Formats: sequence, C-alpha cells, structure tokens
Amino acid sequence: MEMNRIALVTLLLVCAASQAISAGGSIIGHVTSQADGKTEPLIGAVVLVQGSVRGTTTNIKGEFRIADLPPGSYTLVVSMVGYQRTTRAGLAVEEGGETVANFSLVSTPVQFDQVVVTASKRQQSLEEVPVSLSVMDANEIRHRNAMVLDDALRYIPGVNMTGFQVNIRGSSGYSRGAGSRVLLLLDGIPFITGDTGELNFETIPAGQVDRIEVVKGASSALYGSNALGGVINVITKEIPEKASTHIRLVGGMYNNPTHEQWRWSSKSRFFQGQSISHAYRVGDLGVALFLSRQFDDGYRQNDYRRRYNVYLKLREEFEHQSALAVTFGLLYQYGGQYLYWRSLDSALIPPVAQKDDNIKSIRFFTTGQYSTVINEGFQLTTRVMWFHNDWGFETRSGIGRAESVADDFRFETAATILPHEDHTITAGADVNVDLIGGDVITQRVIGGFALFGQDEIRLAQPLTLTLGLRYDFSSVGVTTPGGQVNPKVGLAYTPFEGTTLRTSFARGFRVPAVAEAFLMAGFSNVIARPNEDLRPERNWSFEVGLSQRLGNIGTFDVAAFRSDFDDLIEVDVVDTASNSLLFQWRNVAEARIQGFETSVKLGFFDGGLQFNVGYTYVWPEDLTRNDILKYRPRHLLYTSLFGRVGPLFGSTDFRYISRVDRVDDVLSKTGVVLDGEERTEILVTDFRLGLDFDLGRVPLTLTASVNNAFQYNYVELIGNMMPPRTYVLALDVRM
Repeated sequence: MEMNRIALVTLLLVCAASQAISAGGSIIGHVTSQADGKTEPLIGAVVLVQGSVRGTTTNIKGEFRIADLPPGSYTLVVSMVGYQRTTRAGLAVEEGGETVANFSLVSTPVQFDQVVVTASKRQQSLEEVPVSLSVMDANEIRHRNAMVLDDALRYIPGVNMTGFQVNIRGSSGYSRGAGSRVLLLLDGIPFITGDTGELNFETIPAGQVDRIEVVKGASSALYGSNALGGVINVITKEIPEKASTHIRLVGGMYNNPTHEQWRWSSKSRFFQGQSISHAYRVGDLGVALFLSRQFDDGYRQNDYRRRYNVYLKLREEFEHQSALAVTFGLLYQYGGQYLYWRSLDSALIPPVAQKDDNIKSIRFFTTGQYSTVINEGFQLTTRVMWFHNDWGFETRSGIGRAESVADDFRFETAATILPHEDHTITAGADVNVDLIGGDVITQRVIGGFALFGQDEIRLAQPLTLTLGLRYDFSSVGVTTPGGQVNPKVGLAYTPFEGTTLRTSFARGFRVPAVAEAFLMAGFSNVIARPNEDLRPERNWSFEVGLSQRLGNIGTFDVAAFRSDFDDLIEVDVVDTASNSLLFQWRNVAEARIQGFETSVKLGFFDGGLQFNVGYTYVWPEDLTRNDILKYRPRHLLYTSLFGRVGPLFGSTDFRYISRVDRVDDVLSKTGVVLDGEERTEILVTDFRLGLDFDLGRVPLTLTASVNNAFQYNYVELIGNMMPPRTYVLALDVRM
C-alpha cells in the first residue's frame, strides 16, 4: 500500500512538472559586439535568467531563445569572456508570446564577471563566490603550448608542482604518485584513479579543454574526500553550431646541458606532437572527435615517452532545456622510468640499476551527464563515470614485473532548487565503487556513498550566506569503514559595485588512497611497505579575502588562509638497508599551514596589453615534530605579460619559487640518492612570439617559444633535474 502511495505522488509530481513546462512564453534575441565599427555576432555568450535555473548560450548567429517561461517579469544576465557583463530587468513575458531582448556587449581588457561552476556546483558570477578561485582559459593553455595540462597549472597563483603532483597553498608535499589532497574533476565528475588515488592529467586531451577552474581551500562539504586542499575542474569545450576542424602541430628541441659531464647523448633530443579534432552537428546532436600522438625523446637518459590519445564527445539536446552528453577517452603510453639521478656530476643519468626500467599504461574512461530543467526553480543533473586504469612496470632488479588494474565507477545526482530568487539550494548524493586487482596491490572491492547539501541565502542585497554539509561513508584504503560529516560556512559581502569581501570556514577530510595503505611494490631499490593502520586525515580551513575592481583596467585580490590538520598523511623513509629505500605512508599527529596570497590583473588597450602578478606566502608547520613540512616552498611569485599588435602577439612568464626548506634528507645521508641535498630556489623565464594569419581562407596561428630561456638548473624533487632551455614551435590550423 505504501509503495502505491509513493508511486501515485511521483506520478502527480511528474504531471505537474509537465504542465509547468508545457505552457508559457519565450524571450528571444541577439547578442552582438562592436569591433572596428562593425556589428559582429557573439557566439557562445551565456544568457541566464536571474533568480532561475534557466539559461542558454548564443548560436553561430549570436541568437538565443529561452522558451516555456511562465507569464511574468524577468531579468536576463548576459556574459562572455572578454566583455562586460550586462543585465536587463523588466522583460515582460505573456502566455504564448515572444519578448525580444537584444544585447550589445562592450569589450573589456579584464574579465570581471566571469561565470564559474565549481565553487557551488552551479553557474554563478566569480564575484559571488565566497572562496578563492582562479580560472585559466583555452587561449592561455594554447599560447603556452601545454601538451599536458599539468604544465599549464604551473602558472596559476598559489599552485606549484612537485614532479607531477599538485600543491595548492602548501596543502600537499610529495607522495611518490599515490594519493592527492587536490581533487581533479572532468566536467564536474571526480577523475581520480581507484588504486593509486592520483591525478591523471595526461588522459585528458589539452586541445579539448575550454577552461580550468581552481578552487583553493577545503571543499569537502560539496566534493568529499580528496578535496581537502582544493579542487581542479577541467571543463571541456562545447560543440559549436558550425562544423569545424582544428589541426595542431608541435615540435621542439631540448638545449644541450649546461655542463659537459651532464651530456649523456651525442644526439639532440627532440619532442613532437600532432593532433586533429573535428566537431559538427546533425540536428540537435553534436559530435566532437579528437586524436593525438606525442613523442618525447627526453632530456634525461631513460626518460622517453610515447603517448596516444583518443577522445569522443556526443551531446544531444532535447526540448525544455534538457541535454545528454556522453564522452569517451583513451590513453595508451609507454616509456622509460627515471626516479632520481646517479649523482650531481651525472645529473641526467639514472643509477645503473634503474637504467632500463620502463612503465606502460592503458587508461580509458566513459562519462554520461544528463541535465534537465523541471521548472523555473528546479534543475536536475545526473552524472556517471567508468574509469579503467591498467598500468605496470618492469625493472632490471628488485621485483621485476608488476601490474595494477583498477576500475572506478561513480554515480552522482544533484538538484539545484530556487524556492526564491534570493535563495538557492544545491543537494544530492553520490556513490563510488572501485574494483582493484593485479600484483602491486592485492585484490580489493572498496567504495562509499555520500549525501550533501548547500544553501545560499541572500540576507540583504549586498550580503550572501552559504551553509553546506556533507556526510561521507567510505571504506577506501582503511581497515575499518567509517563516516565523516563536513560542514561549511561562507559569507560574501558587496558593499558597493566592484568590491567584494569574503570569508569561509570549512572542514575537510581525505580517506587514504588504497596505494598509501596497501602498496607493496616499487621500482628497483625503492620499495613501499604497507601500513594498514593508516587513518583518514582531517582539517579545519579558514579564509578571509577581498576582491577589488581597479576601475576599468583590472582587479586586485588578497586573501589570508589557515588550515589545521589532524592525522596528516605523509610519506616517510623507514629503512635504507642494503642501499635500498623502504618507504611508508604514516600519520602526522598535528600540522598547520597558514599564509596569504595576493594577485593583480591589469589590462589596457582593449586587451591588447595584459599584465598579471600573483604572490603566495606559505608557512607549513609539522607541530608534532616542531619542524617544517616537506616539499612545501614558502614563497611563490608568478608574473605574466601579454601583448598584441594586430596579428602579432607575444608574452613572457616568470616564476620564482623559494628553496624548499625540507626534503627526504635521509635519502642523501644514507647514500641512496647521492647529492640529494643539492637544491636551490627556482627562477624560470619563458618567452613566446606568435602570428595570426590566413592562408587562402584558412586561419592559422604560428607560435614560437623559448622555455627556461636563461638555462636555469633547478630541481622540484630530490635528485631530479628539471628541463633545460627548450625551443618549441607550434602551428594551429582551423577550418
């Protein structure tokens, strides 16, 4: 009887929703801009109905249409990167009628009101976000000739890389490829390996990325485990209205080493990459296909790479603002394995025992995302993913061959509810299951589920309160399953236009990755020891910040932050007997990371000249040992300058990272890594020059780059010399 009542109520709700969306009027219009005295349509401009979940983007003609609106008065907000956001109120919609609203956007050298989706799992203006968030768009990625996405992350303020691992505001050190305190999302879906718990950037094709949004600070209240230190959301490109083809050719060469004794090969070392993508539409179905290959000889001995990527995206749009997007990606790569140098005199050569070590991986994923607008105040989004990770390595000594196979399954459903135009609720649930096999980690079936909710309330016109709560139950990587509740409180106050004060207080947690607790393999003489007593790590995170517009020429942002950790998971060397390194992940009882960050973005001459600078200071303390946490530099300073004159453009980037106070000194003291104490601050300068031109009717872009132009020798990780001066030439062809 009870089930019949539930079915009846569900049927009534569906009928009511159908009636709600079956009648009403529409708002239609054009979005254009003025350029060189000409009116040009803007393609891909975002058009949102304020106080509603409804919205759309403009087509190839700059047109938009929002249908099935109940009679009433509406406010539209139109935004696009490179243009000032425009709002128009009082648009009256009548039953069965069409209301015309045309917009002409004014270009701006700096994007003030960029629309982001990561902070609250919904579209909102960057100025409304109560946490620090940075955005890097596709043009920045392309101009820097980033072949893998983690190369682009090195230029985002507050973010630095230790090898291939991401560190946001000192939250992470280096954990040898297992575990991450930063959660990677692909179009909002967690994209993390089920066995090692690492971020796998090379599986995501850089050429299909629209932008990268980086949330700094604990975000576990919405995203759960691994969001302890922040979130990186990689958002792929929308499929255009008009068929398009993009070909990209990249080639480059490593400069000879600074010192003759470092030169291990008489041949020049090259790298190359080719990619092609094609996107088109058949009615309401959009299709995008991407293929690429990358060959890298490597500037170090036995550090070569061969990589192949396939990516497919399908998107079907239905009536009443419903859409289904399906993606598939495949990565196959193999190459040599380089762990650390033989000595400083042989800085580009591995130890003899590691000379022929190699690694191979096959990874593929498929995702599905269905979004539908039930009515003006209710949007439902469902996401699913299957991520298959198969990797293995072979060593000359030690364990020989080893392999790990993991299948990660994820499901999430989330609703955005607007009971009132000043009240937004985000709520949902997610489930994940990991199937792990192979001989690197013993066979396991693990997983968990979560419930989450967030309420954003505009208390007064300039003040918005955010309250969030998430409950996670998980058995990942721990011997005893358990739950965790994570709250979040945020405030954003805008006393007048262009000025936003923000503060947030949140609890974060991270369950140990399976590899951290149960890994029992390694490379050559570097071997892991399992720790089945490893406990989840937790923190309380606090931030206060100010964002200020500087007239029409730029923005200024400053934030102070602090995180207090309990049971922080760090990797420690436990034994170095017989010239072998045994390491294990352990809990640090107490730790604290605090500091401040500031950034300035300036633009002049309608974006023809842009200057960005960001500085981050971090004080990372191991309170248990009264010491500094490992692999966390205290000072980060990034600057970039971009200029364009007609078709010619150029840019320069500079990165300063202070000398890391503490690394695994025991490796050097025991002779496992000779000269491992040798490290210095990082001072890297890159130059680029580019030209846009047409060959017939085909637009092309040619870019020449010199990375590490002054041949600065430095390490990010003990015993690992980073690339010397590198010359890169790239050609982009669009048809």
